Amino acid sequence: MTAGRIRHSHRYLISFFLVLLLACFCYWPGQGGAIQLDDIGNLGDLAYVEDAGTAADFVLAGKAGPLGRPIALLTFALQAEHWGQGASAFLRINILIHLLNALILAACLYQLARLRAIEHSKSILVATAAAGMWVIMPLLATASLLVVQRMTTLSALFMLLGLGGYLLARSRIEAAPTRALTWMSFSIGVGTLLAALCKESGLLLPAFVLVLEATVIGRPQTLGKRIWRIWHAAFLLLPTLAIVAYLASIPPYPDWLVARRDFGAWERLLTEAQILWVYLQKALLGLPAHLGVYQTPPAVSRSLFAPLTFLASISWLALAAVSIAWRRRYPLFALAVLWYLAGHLIESSVVPLELYFEHRNYLPVIGPLFAVCAWLLPATRRLRGIGLVCVSVYILASAYFLHSFASLWGEPSLASRYWAFKYPDSARAVTTMASYQLSEEGPLRALATIDRFVIENPQYAYLRIQELNLRCMYLPDQDHAQVLAELQRGLPTVDFTYTAGTMLSEFFSTVIQRKCNGIDFSTVTSMAEWLLRNPRYANDRLYRQFHYKLLAGIARQQGDETAALEHLQQAIAYGPSSELNSMMVTMLAASGDFAAATAFIEAAMAQQPGNLLRAAAWQRELQKLREYIRELERYSQSQQRPKPTAVPENDGT
Repeated sequence: MTAGRIRHSHRYLISFFLVLLLACFCYWPGQGGAIQLDDIGNLGDLAYVEDAGTAADFVLAGKAGPLGRPIALLTFALQAEHWGQGASAFLRINILIHLLNALILAACLYQLARLRAIEHSKSILVATAAAGMWVIMPLLATASLLVVQRMTTLSALFMLLGLGGYLLARSRIEAAPTRALTWMSFSIGVGTLLAALCKESGLLLPAFVLVLEATVIGRPQTLGKRIWRIWHAAFLLLPTLAIVAYLASIPPYPDWLVARRDFGAWERLLTEAQILWVYLQKALLGLPAHLGVYQTPPAVSRSLFAPLTFLASISWLALAAVSIAWRRRYPLFALAVLWYLAGHLIESSVVPLELYFEHRNYLPVIGPLFAVCAWLLPATRRLRGIGLVCVSVYILASAYFLHSFASLWGEPSLASRYWAFKYPDSARAVTTMASYQLSEEGPLRALATIDRFVIENPQYAYLRIQELNLRCMYLPDQDHAQVLAELQRGLPTVDFTYTAGTMLSEFFSTVIQRKCNGIDFSTVTSMAEWLLRNPRYANDRLYRQFHYKLLAGIARQQGDETAALEHLQQAIAYGPSSELNSMMVTMLAASGDFAAATAFIEAAMAQQPGNLLRAAAWQRELQKLREYIRELERYSQSQQRPKPTAVPENDGT
């Protein structure tokens, strides 16, 4: 290697570390962001983490995904002392994880470039340019600035480590095929497992590697075709086909799910075809005004033959078909298309999630970035010069946009007003602004905001539950009849959201704690019944479970233990949960029926979840309840023992 090439390599590495520092500078204002959206639902139990035992309960009882995501939850448990003090401590770790991911990504892309037979210095250039563009891309900001999305970035970390180990071993397969295959297998297996235990999208690691092997990496020549095909099928093809088979088993959605989401599997697939183009547009032009989570939901595509839907769908089908057919003739083009589609295979296909979230692009955009850099930068001097100018302009423009977005994110109150203005049809944006108005401008301002929004968007009439709650908290003596009448009219037809149940539960807590003119427990019951008249809610198993749990709580507050137990049994019939177990056992214990409580615990032991980690948490919770009942029973028996009669002293008479 010549001295000139060494100097170039050093220059590229120094430039990359400067980009990392620039990315850190751009992200840093964002650590002033707030706990929001899914943060509370998934991480709220951090408030109860006090020691190793409660930390284990938190880690094992994860509910964000089918696998529980325990590794990601463990990192949150280690920061439990910061819960309730804002998001800064969590966001700092998130930002550092993102920067670490960029370092690992650069190492992976360097190995990939070398496998492409690109010389050392140019491989460093390609890798650092692509990783530099990635680390500072504004589209990916919410993956680090939403606290709970650490699940996404941690999963990516293990996927990148697995990919790096695979590529390193793959580069040595010609010299030591057996050892290389062993380490390739280990890297994929362990990387996929650890990534999936952070977030289920980690299962896509074999699909990413399959794309690389099908496009830019040639078949090993020193390994027999039969051995390679067997290994390739076992570790890459079959895991990918298993995911595809699972996705194919999802459609059609059941009626209750269609009513809840307002789209079927086919409609979601059509809509995502358009959204995938939107993501690419925002990856190229990451304007801060068009980024974030408080956006108006995209319109659902109802027909393939709608012009934009047809164009988006046909274009992706054509690109995928061409990429597969000509994957060896145009490997970089095929890599860009197939990697991007593989990365969106789970979250942007038929899995019934919300339609749009920008953090879903965290790994999928890597393929297009590498393809562009690997095409431009190792080419002729003139083309490389053009490429370097384009990369530099992109990084500087992205830095400006990212810093603007992170700075806005770091001022939650200001950001809430901006996003509510930018997206006036977004219920999330408007209610977030109302929460800041409540604390900064008073209840009248917040109530006016909610009232105006619901009048303009009657499908969100469930927000009047929050309105009534605020009125009872801050204006308890006023007449609330009009709001109740509007709730009675609106709740049977509102859009579905579990937030409605959360609001109803918060309202119930308010009714317990304070008096409110014309409002009592029967009001809460009536509101619950109005919401249950809505077929979107009535047909949802989890909501019906919540409904009966709420009725059990109301009955208990009214002193009707029999009704409370009946409602609780109805809730459990929709599926057991640790919370319902605790409610049932404590309710039976309060009535003194320790035998029934013990019998319930024994029956619940046999109903543990299929997930091994959740099963462990389930057993721990029930064991605690068993000890609780034994302690109460011992105490009750000690109170019932007759006290010994005092023996009179002998006075000598």
